[in-house]
Amino acid sequence: MNPIVFDGRVGWIHPAQGDVGVVIAGAQGFEDLCSRRFLTVLAGQLAEAGMPVLQFDYSGCGNSAGDHAEPGRLSAWISDIGAAIDCLKTEASVRNVVVIGFRLGALLAPVAVAGRDDVSRMALLAPPASGKGYVRELIGLSRIVDADIQPHPGQSDFDGVEASGFRSSAETIEDLRALAWGENAIPPAGLDLLLMSPQLGAAHEAFASRVVAAGGKVETKSFDGYTQMMSRPSHDYPRSSLSEILEWAAGHREREAGGNSPAPHPDMVVLDGDGYRERPLVLGSAPRICAVLCTPAEPPVTDTVVLLLNAGAIPHIGAARSAVDMARFLAGNGIASMRADLPGLGQSQAYAEKRTPLYDERTSQDVIRIVDWLHDNGFRRICVAGLCAGAFQAFHAARSDARIHDLVLVNPLCFAWDSSYALHLELSNIRDRARASLPADDPQADQPRSSGQAKALAVNLVKSTLRFSLESAKTLSLLWKRSTGRSVEAWMRDLTRRGTRVLVVSSEGDLSLQEIARHFGPDGERLKQMSGVSTALISGANHTLTPLHARQRLNELIRQFLS
Repeated sequence: MNPIVFDGRVGWIHPAQGDVGVVIAGAQGFEDLCSRRFLTVLAGQLAEAGMPVLQFDYSGCGNSAGDHAEPGRLSAWISDIGAAIDCLKTEASVRNVVVIGFRLGALLAPVAVAGRDDVSRMALLAPPASGKGYVRELIGLSRIVDADIQPHPGQSDFDGVEASGFRSSAETIEDLRALAWGENAIPPAGLDLLLMSPQLGAAHEAFASRVVAAGGKVETKSFDGYTQMMSRPSHDYPRSSLSEILEWAAGHREREAGGNSPAPHPDMVVLDGDGYRERPLVLGSAPRICAVLCTPAEPPVTDTVVLLLNAGAIPHIGAARSAVDMARFLAGNGIASMRADLPGLGQSQAYAEKRTPLYDERTSQDVIRIVDWLHDNGFRRICVAGLCAGAFQAFHAARSDARIHDLVLVNPLCFAWDSSYALHLELSNIRDRARASLPADDPQADQPRSSGQAKALAVNLVKSTLRFSLESAKTLSLLWKRSTGRSVEAWMRDLTRRGTRVLVVSSEGDLSLQEIARHFGPDGERLKQMSGVSTALISGANHTLTPLHARQRLNELIRQFLS
């Protein structure tokens, strides 16, 4: 996998031999967080099958320059797909391109390829029925994921739609509502189309009919596992559906493959932005790590670099694009940073053996691999910052490596992993899988109110019992660790005695406050008394700090901490 920058867009080329390439036009916003791993694995397997592949971030999204709430987004995103096709043809010396669109990409791809003669095949994965339907789903997502977030006093109103911190302006929403696969999406003659969706609608069938009328052919498949994958980023991708896409694409490759080698890619690729300079990178040997180094446009005023780790299984762009925004904010204040996907997460390569990358203590060695790279490239004062599972990895990496001078732990849900935490995580996954698989026309919805109330009470009772049992198990585990001298408090004191500075940030009411109290006493009093430790509380924020004011507050806290 090789990074590339083209006209302010950041992409990743998966090289292969062959004269048929693939452009993957992915999702945007929260859907991008949930699907990026799936599309990265798909890209890698397509490359192994002999097809060079380009993944890219839309303008103003992901790692690309700009902001997704800027004017003219829809036309820019459509142009991005065409530019990606041209880029792949140049970089990989391919003569023909297969376009695979997922969600937003599936909505835009038919418009983007209209009139082209170099796209003979296209796969539309989970395509919205129309722009209006996509907006309706976006609003529904906003109501679900942001239901518990209260408006923050002083925060200016936003005129568009915000879903899990990702903002689409009123202009973008109106442009999307007007988008339909009509005259603007005339399929190329002889197009070979794959439609894969949890549920095909009339608009899909009408487009498929136009493809056939233009001399093409259409294959339809069910997108098994789609709903669960899209419920949250930590869910695994559906392997059966991935295999079906691969079989469809690779089958065509076998008929048309050539012997061309992709053009060599330059070692240095740079994105110059407003006050920052970024280098997308692939670090080390297997498992390879995908990362982006962000430095100030002018020489840095400090010798510090901040390593930003994954929050849970969220890719390196961060929830609500928080890691990208933080990196560019820090660069504007003279501080360099690197955002990275740990192995098995986002766009990084996975280990061959089965692991739980979020809380596997061996993963701290991968953090140290990144620290090695930063140290070898001239950074001498290294701060590691992580949210949730990223805080766990940051904490244990700092215990192992004295080169980590500063540590930022945001909403840490676990300091020391054991079976009680593993059970808690699995129960949470089971709950989410059950919720994701529940059909919209659930027959239980029509049952008498009293029956529904009784079931709700029973579920709440079971949840309360499980929660009490799990918290008790965690407490017993803590008492045992204290008796053996392996307590989290002792580890933290060792760090501070070594001179490591620590900033612990929590959202008001977050479960991380219980974890801190478990190890450091009520209100974390023993933690606050430690020399070199600072704590902060952010109000009106959820666990991943998706509200804009919360992200801005965290950025400022880290800037002050490092000053």
